Amino acid sequence: MSGGRVVLRGLGWSYAGSVAAVLVLLGYTACTARLVSPATFGQYALAATVITVFGHFSNAGLATCLLRADVLTRQLLRGAWLVAAQTGLVCCAAVQGVALLAAARWHGSEAVGLLRLLALQLLLGPAASVALAALRRIGRARAAALLETCGQITGCAAGLTLLGAGWSPWGLAATGPVSCLVLLTGALLARPRALPDGERVPPRELLGQSGFFAGLNLAQSLTNNAPLWCSGALFGPTATGHLSRASLCTGIPLTALATGLQRATAPVLAEARAAHSGRVPRQTVHDLMCAASAAAFLGFGAVAGAGPGGLGLLLGPGWDTAAALLPALAVGAACALLYSAGISLDEVRRDPRACVTAQSAVVAATLALLALAALTRSVTVLALATAAPALGHAVQLKRWLSQQVVAVRPLLRAHTAHATAGTALCAAGHLAAPAGALGSTAAVLAVAAACWPLRSRLPVVEVVVRRGLIPRRHTRTLTPAT
Repeated sequence: MSGGRVVLRGLGWSYAGSVAAVLVLLGYTACTARLVSPATFGQYALAATVITVFGHFSNAGLATCLLRADVLTRQLLRGAWLVAAQTGLVCCAAVQGVALLAAARWHGSEAVGLLRLLALQLLLGPAASVALAALRRIGRARAAALLETCGQITGCAAGLTLLGAGWSPWGLAATGPVSCLVLLTGALLARPRALPDGERVPPRELLGQSGFFAGLNLAQSLTNNAPLWCSGALFGPTATGHLSRASLCTGIPLTALATGLQRATAPVLAEARAAHSGRVPRQTVHDLMCAASAAAFLGFGAVAGAGPGGLGLLLGPGWDTAAALLPALAVGAACALLYSAGISLDEVRRDPRACVTAQSAVVAATLALLALAALTRSVTVLALATAAPALGHAVQLKRWLSQQVVAVRPLLRAHTAHATAGTALCAAGHLAAPAGALGSTAAVLAVAAACWPLRSRLPVVEVVVRRGLIPRRHTRTLTPAT
């Protein structure tokens, strides 16, 4: 099977599972918005960000290491299992210690109890992540997607059951541990058994290989969560609850798109690198970034246009501030998706300096925007801090140009074309906003339908045609990025 079709099959299963998970999460969000107050949800969001930070230590970059391995061997997988068990136990104990310290300062705060309960998912999450990465690395994307969807559904159902029984807000914190338990159980039953033998991989060596990925993911997580933490410090739990709800509605599709693209393309990119003497072909790089560009600008252009009305309908009354923040967060999500695809590419290219340089630029831009938000006392400026990855992507493009990784001008033309189409979708939704959620959604769909005859002018269409994923019919040939 060709690389393009392998990617398409992997993307198909990843996104099919993601669509099901997104629908479940949207329903879960709508229910919890009516069962939990903004202030309480703000405390839960703060506790969840602490778990996210420790989660990068517990996962230790193991899934990334397995996905980018030239060959997945029994010894490598066994070492990953051992490290996952150790880091999960250590990080769970560390969070319990943090909760003890936080109890003295946050006396009576529900965030402390939520933190203790959420820490349980650190015990199970690393092992589940390793098992799912192994399934994807050997081409079993279907099994991995089904397991993730099942875990998401079960976790949300358990959380809503507890909330409905009056266990608020503890039902919120139960969702993650239950989901991880289901994932780990299913992954253990479906784990790959017929793997080739290889050299023994000591845990210390594996930690050395994956430590960079863990550190980079941690830096990204700290940067991404900084606006939420600043909101808690500057504006209090109610504003933080609104910001976290709006962030959730852009973060759900962002996570689905970014992780689906990464998981499907990483093994193919690794194989292409091995087949071309350690260098990923320029056309392959262009095609990957072009696909990410289309998903970012078209997808989040539609979210920015139709999302505010839809969010108000989804969450119910009292969440107008969250709906107003959605367009700014959609811009940030589009930038984050492009940047994430670039980081994934640089990891496969084994260029750690490029990753560090780009992330440093994102950190600097985030700090500058957070300072501006503090000066202006504006939650909107705080939401715009999520667009800081745009500077990181600019740094990536500059480095790729100097190293001849990709033809940058054709890639910039692709970004421009996709951004123009996304802006049209966003503008249509905003113009129809007085007609409500249905009116803005109908306007976005109407513009998409009107532009359908011009689809051959979109660079992403040329990519999928060239890859043989759809027939070349009624399409205008564009100059390939060689």
